[in-house]
Amino acid sequence: MDWEVFEVESLTRTAKIERGRLKILEGWKERRVGVRVVENGRVGFVTSNEFSKDLIEEALKLAKISEEKLDRFPKGEFTKVEGIYDRRIENLRPEDIREFVDEMVNSALSYRVNPSQGEVELTVERVRIVNSLGTDMEYKSTYCSAYLECVCDGSSGFEVEESRSLIDFEGVGRKAGELAVASKNPEKIEGMYNVVLSPIAVHQILSYTLYPAITLENVLKGKSPLTDLGKNYLGNLTLVDDGTLAGGLFTSPFDDEGVGTKRKVVFDRGVLRTYLTDFRHALIANVSPTGNCIRGDDLYPRTSPTNVVLEFDEVAQLEGVYVHSLIGAHTSNPVSGDFSLETMNAFLGDKPVRAMIYGNVYDLIKKITAFGRDVRQVENTVTPSIEFEEVKLV
Repeated sequence: MDWEVFEVESLTRTAKIERGRLKILEGWKERRVGVRVVENGRVGFVTSNEFSKDLIEEALKLAKISEEKLDRFPKGEFTKVEGIYDRRIENLRPEDIREFVDEMVNSALSYRVNPSQGEVELTVERVRIVNSLGTDMEYKSTYCSAYLECVCDGSSGFEVEESRSLIDFEGVGRKAGELAVASKNPEKIEGMYNVVLSPIAVHQILSYTLYPAITLENVLKGKSPLTDLGKNYLGNLTLVDDGTLAGGLFTSPFDDEGVGTKRKVVFDRGVLRTYLTDFRHALIANVSPTGNCIRGDDLYPRTSPTNVVLEFDEVAQLEGVYVHSLIGAHTSNPVSGDFSLETMNAFLGDKPVRAMIYGNVYDLIKKITAFGRDVRQVENTVTPSIEFEEVKLV
């Protein structure tokens, strides 16, 4: 029998905002443990708030009736990474968090808007993985995020920012206020336009269409159209998954199975070079794992991108219908890449507009004409604003 213990401890503090006021300031500590065993090539898995040897016995009982197959766990590999821990976040006082909220809200109020809802979150997390092969590794990281939505005369606007370090809270409030004021009374438009998607909008499309398709698990299950390595699917776009990116939101020295993280070129000028995979599906396909196992709230291992960095040769001043955000991205089809989305906080010049964007992510990416210079990370996507030519708006 082989066994594995995954443990995560976190200290989270949040401040919730309603109608321009701090409604709740709370904090909590949490510890979660996931135990897996392999017995006769079958996997048993249990979770708890505390580790005990009884968990291994319980997982062993489940392995005897499990349909999931695995013959071993990976040997641990630790990759040196930088910029994932900021001591200031760990040492914050409640009055510091209250000050962050005031900075964000007061900045928005200067635009005479109603900061309807928002949140500041600060987390310190420690991850440890131990297994029967002698692996015993851990790391500590920090996370900071701020979100604010503002309302003005029937229109609304929001901004969000995330970092491993402290962020510009005043800037989040300012951007949300600006968008709410500028978006009043949008005009419906139709036709063929060059469209500029903000980093937020780019992430919203890719996370529900392209990202599921680049996992080896979905390729093996027939749930991805990306079946041919060496084929050009994305025009001239280069897409890199980099679990070692300095300061990246999903950077870590090892993934959630203990496989060392690394930088992988998934698409090189549009040509598919590799898939992302966890350890189990790498064994099935007889390929090397890529360090892309991430565990969600249930601690069950799954394949997911880390920091997806988009690259394109042409960088220029962008022109077209600017779209800050999109509504309905979760309804996109991850198998075909089709989407139907409504614009939010969109502008043609200084004029607020609204429209629907229908299309397919693979066709859309081939319409890229230029990247902007405003590179930022939105969840697991690192990108500037991107201009696409001749996009149909209805």
